[in-house]
Amino acid sequence: MNWANQTIWTGDNLPIMRGMNSNSVDLIYLDPPFNSNHDYSAPIGSEAAGAAFKDTWGERQ
Repeated sequence: MNWANQTIWTGDNLPIMRGMNSNSVDLIYLDPPFNSNHDYSAPIGSEAAGAAFKDTWGERQ
């Protein structure tokens, strides 16, 4: 896949990344949805086990 310098791609990352030459990318930035009203935590046994966050704006009732 060829593209101009400083191209910004939006959409699902896997189809886009599969077409990339690994030597042509300096940065990949992923921006998940916000305010999903879910609690997230790393799987038990993973290096990040114990890490967690709540993706909720405002106070939770």
